[in-house]
Amino acid sequence: MTENVTINNNNTNNTNNNINTNNNNTITNTVNNNINNVNSNINNNNNNGSSNNNNNINNKEKIALSNSNVSRVESSSSVSYEHSDWNKVYNSEREKLLNINKEIQSIKRPSTTIVRVSQLDSARLDEEILDLLRSQFMKIFSFFKPNFIQRFQPEINAILKSIIFKLSIFNLGTTYGNQLQNLTFRNEKAFDPNRGSDQLTKLTLRQKWLSGLINIGGEWLWTRLNRYSIKEGWSERPSTDFRKRLWNLMNFLESSYKALSILNFLAFLYDGKYVTLVNRVLHMRLVYAHPTLSRNISFEYMNRLLVWHGFTEFILFIMPLINIDRIKSFLYRVLIKNSFGSNTSSSSASSSSSSLQQLQKQQLLIQQQQMVLSKCPICMNDPISIPYTSDCGHLFCYYCIKTSCMIDSSFTCPRCNTLISNIKRFSITNN
Repeated sequence: MTENVTINNNNTNNTNNNINTNNNNTITNTVNNNINNVNSNINNNNNNGSSNNNNNINNKEKIALSNSNVSRVESSSSVSYEHSDWNKVYNSEREKLLNINKEIQSIKRPSTTIVRVSQLDSARLDEEILDLLRSQFMKIFSFFKPNFIQRFQPEINAILKSIIFKLSIFNLGTTYGNQLQNLTFRNEKAFDPNRGSDQLTKLTLRQKWLSGLINIGGEWLWTRLNRYSIKEGWSERPSTDFRKRLWNLMNFLESSYKALSILNFLAFLYDGKYVTLVNRVLHMRLVYAHPTLSRNISFEYMNRLLVWHGFTEFILFIMPLINIDRIKSFLYRVLIKNSFGSNTSSSSASSSSSSLQQLQKQQLLIQQQQMVLSKCPICMNDPISIPYTSDCGHLFCYYCIKTSCMIDSSFTCPRCNTLISNIKRFSITNN
């Protein structure tokens, strides 16, 4: 029994050491109280000197109960320690996550980058669409007076732009040129950068109406005012006249607008946000309608354009080196040589007789006198200006025959295909 008590004491001491290492004061006190109760019971049994088996059995049961209590205390202490350690780790990691989230929110999100070439291409496409519609629309007034189109040109442009504006920006929120470039307008004033750069905020009715009034109504009003001021001669008025001051104010506003447009374009080249000054004022920015859509570039049109451009440059370079008039004369001689060959042979056969020579000269003189007022075979001018005759006897304008002989030394008569080597001033008295 003494050995059992000794073993129990050793177990209790080990339990006390483990509890002390865990620094749990409450658990240590509980274990010590249980151990003291067991020791007191053991001491009482020893003092009584009872040796019956029932008391021994009871003491063994008490020792077993004390051991079970100690094991339960140890397990509860380890569980409580693990739970407290997990809470500390969780709280520390949670604080780190909160700090990281705050840092992420404080970081400024990168702005949306739109290719500048796409924005400029879309503006050019819109202009080409307007020019195409204007050219087709002007054919309606082809039978009107010429000054009708010039008189109502501002109104015609305003009507066409209003139709395009209604069908594009007002209904769809973007233009047809922007759609071809996968672009659309975004209300930059209502855009929240914290929600992502791909967010699309639609234009308000106020932005749409102001855009139409400034781009269409403002242009029409300015054009009409300029025409009226030029017609009334405001620039020639005295400096004290109100109209002269208004003219100066208009010039100042126009110069200011051009200067601001240049600055806006430089800013656009820097940040790529607003193409025009009106878009910057109204916070209408062009962004991608479908950000995930890839930008496919077709070089077919560009290659074809480069080929034709190079071909035209080659033609412009080679044309001054080619004598077009000489080629025309050569082709003309080749084509009509056979047709005039039979006529010349018949005329030579008939002229062989000496009796008909004088008659032919008289007939030729009569023909020359009649051809003075006829057309020049080169310029087809009627009547001939400063008539000159060639070796073959046909008449030409002096400028036409002289220029043709200077360009082509082997120039032949367009009428009889005879080589012209000498020309002289024609007069009716010539024999």
